[in-house]
Amino acid sequence: MSRRTTAAAVAAALVAALLLLITPFPRGFQGDPTGDARLRTEVTGVLGSGHWHHLAAARISGEEVRWAGVGADEHTVVEIGSISKTFTAALYADALERGEITASTRLGDVWPELDGDVAEVTLESIATHRSGLPRTEPAPSVVDGIAAIAAGYLHTNPYRASARELVDSLHDVEIGKRTPEYSNFGYSILGQALAEVTGRSYAALVRERITEPLGMEETSVPASGEGLSHGYTASGLPATPWALDGAAPAGGIRSTVHDLSIWLRATAAGTAPGARAAAPREDFDEDDEIGWAWFTRKAGTDAVTWHNGGTGGYRSVLGLDSDSGEGIIVLVDTATSVDAALTLLDEGAAPAGDPTSAGVAGRASARDEGASR
Repeated sequence: MSRRTTAAAVAAALVAALLLLITPFPRGFQGDPTGDARLRTEVTGVLGSGHWHHLAAARISGEEVRWAGVGADEHTVVEIGSISKTFTAALYADALERGEITASTRLGDVWPELDGDVAEVTLESIATHRSGLPRTEPAPSVVDGIAAIAAGYLHTNPYRASARELVDSLHDVEIGKRTPEYSNFGYSILGQALAEVTGRSYAALVRERITEPLGMEETSVPASGEGLSHGYTASGLPATPWALDGAAPAGGIRSTVHDLSIWLRATAAGTAPGARAAAPREDFDEDDEIGWAWFTRKAGTDAVTWHNGGTGGYRSVLGLDSDSGEGIIVLVDTATSVDAALTLLDEGAAPAGDPTSAGVAGRASARDEGASR
C-alpha cells in the first residue's frame, strides 16, 4: 500500500469516526421488545417519535405490576436523576421520626461554623424548596463556572464538587426570598446535612435505611463513573456517566424499574421508611402542591403524586394516583422528556411543557439536567 493510499485510508477512518460521533441514531426506540406488549404500546404511543434509544417501564395496578421495554427490561440500571430527591426526602422524614433532627433544625446547628442568614436556613425549608438557597451551587471561581457551562456542551458531568466543597460554598451563598424555588443545591445540602448529623455517608444512609430494608438490590449511589453504562443526549450523542459525589442527594442514584416499583408501592402503602414525605403540605405553584420533594398535581380528576429526573443522558418519571392505586414508571437512556407518560394515569395530570430541560439560565441549560422537575 502506497503512502498516499495509507493516508487516504486513515483520513477515511477519521471521517467515519467523526460521523459516528456527530450523527444521532435513528428516530424511534432501538432494540428487542421485552415484557408486556400492551404496556409497551401505551408508553411508546404517548412518548411519540424522537431520537430514542432504550426504554424500560412499569405499570402498577394495586398488587399487580407489569413490565415492558425496548432494548431494556425491568432490571436495566439507569441514572434516575432527581427522583433521587424522593430518597433524600424519605431520609429526612426518617431522621425526624428517629429524633435525630427536628423541624426547626438549622444549617447552623449542623455546621456551627456557618453564620449569617445561611445559618438560619432550616432543613424543613430545604425539604419543601423554600429555603432561599440558589438553584445550583455557586461556582468557586470564574474558571469553575465556565467549566460547568462547558460540561453541558461536552455532555460531561457538571456536578463535580465534593461534599466538603459544597458545604464550604455555603459561606459565599446569598439567601434569596423564602418562596417556592426548586433547588438542586438545597437538596444536595439537605442530604449532606443528614450525613453529618448521623455520622454516615449519604450512600450508606440510602443503603442502610432504604434499599436494604426494602430489598432494592439494584439501587445504589455510585462513588465514581468508572465502569458505568452511559446514556445519550436528545440528539443521540453519547453522554458521560454521572457520579455526583457531593450532589448525589439531588440526583446521583442509579436504579431500575423493578426497584422503583418497590419504592413507589411501599411509599404509597406507607411502609417505606420516611413514606410520609410524599404527603402534600403546601402549595408549590399553580399546578402542584409539594410534600418533601414529592409533587402532587392539583388538576385532573384524581391527584397524581409524582417526580421526574434527568441527567446528561437519561430521563425518568414516576407517578401514583393515590385514589386508584395506579402507578407508572418510565426510564429511558436518552435525554428527552418522558413526563408525557403521566397521562396514562390521568389525562389532566401531565406536567406542562418540558421541565426536565430546565436550566439555570432561562430554563435551558444542561447545567441543571441532573435535577429536573
